[in-house]
Amino acid sequence: MTYLKRIFIILLCIITAVPGFCGVANAEEAPTLSSAKAAILTEKETGQVLFEKNADEKLAIASVTKIMVLLIAAEEMDKGTLSFTDTAVCSEHAGSMDGSVIWLEAGEEMAVSDLVKSIVIASANDACVMLAEHIAGSESAFVERMNKRAAELNMTGTNFVNCVGYDDPNHYSTARDIAKMAGELRKYTYYDEFLLTRLDSVRTGTKTETQLLNTNKLINSYNGITGLKTGTTDNAGYCLCATAKKGGMELVGVVLGCDSDESRFSEAESLLDYGFSGFERVILRPDVSELIEAEVDGGVKKTVDTRFSGVCDVILPKGASSLIEYHYSRTEAVAAPVKQGQLLGFVTMVSGDKVVGTARIIAAEEVEALDFGRSMKELLEKLFTF
Repeated sequence: MTYLKRIFIILLCIITAVPGFCGVANAEEAPTLSSAKAAILTEKETGQVLFEKNADEKLAIASVTKIMVLLIAAEEMDKGTLSFTDTAVCSEHAGSMDGSVIWLEAGEEMAVSDLVKSIVIASANDACVMLAEHIAGSESAFVERMNKRAAELNMTGTNFVNCVGYDDPNHYSTARDIAKMAGELRKYTYYDEFLLTRLDSVRTGTKTETQLLNTNKLINSYNGITGLKTGTTDNAGYCLCATAKKGGMELVGVVLGCDSDESRFSEAESLLDYGFSGFERVILRPDVSELIEAEVDGGVKKTVDTRFSGVCDVILPKGASSLIEYHYSRTEAVAAPVKQGQLLGFVTMVSGDKVVGTARIIAAEEVEALDFGRSMKELLEKLFTF
């Protein structure tokens, strides 16, 4: 086993053993959340978990399901295969949906922009199925895509059987998985206006004009709110995935199975307050002066330049950033040939007694081995120069 491999294994052991690294960070006065059956608070960019309660319990999630529908639609728009200006046609199946609907009828045409607006603002089930069919041909084919995308996002506690969130024993997710797909959705800006719209309408100015009322009450009361989705059924209870952004940090709060409409908003608000008041985003900055050249044995060059790789931001309890120390472990010499990007060392970032991040020290360039022909050429050049 090489020196660097031994160091790498030691670092992994330290990271695994230390609470708070890429997991639940420690802070005071965590929310109680007496109403929610399950909850989680994460930071969107890093995915770090700041709080969790029964976050892996599989539960009914009602219309929070539609986050995945909106994600797939956003990805289609990003690829250019779907546009707000596209026109979709309502099927008998889509028109038969009940619950929250905009009363679409079979054969009715509607722009994708109005379908999306109806889903985001009013959680319209008929519009959701109509959009799913427009994208994939049928709801069942779209649900297959939903489950495939969930697997790609490592949503291991999720299974979808419909695209709207109707109660079904085999339709479930977890707070952790919802935070993952919500974080992915918030990478796109297509729905930003709709997410913060309280009241709008479709078929505006016609006899069948339908008003859309946003059920996310936090858009009217929470500073920095960016979305996202409510959900309510008999089995799911009152659910909410709420996102908010302050000071360059966007948080994703999920509460599932709350016992009232009021409690889901108050507990989600408590989660977000806890995150913004207790944590901050910290940019890790290893010292570039520590990037010393490594000696190369048997190479066409005597040394190789190095650089850092894999340095990322972290979310830390406020005040912890002032305690960060950087520890460097690296090889002083390496045998040729050296590949660009080859691992030559590590930097470990520690705050107090916790490892908060690691990065690699890698070769910044390629250095070929000095073979016999090249050695003779260099020898002759030196002789003639002399």
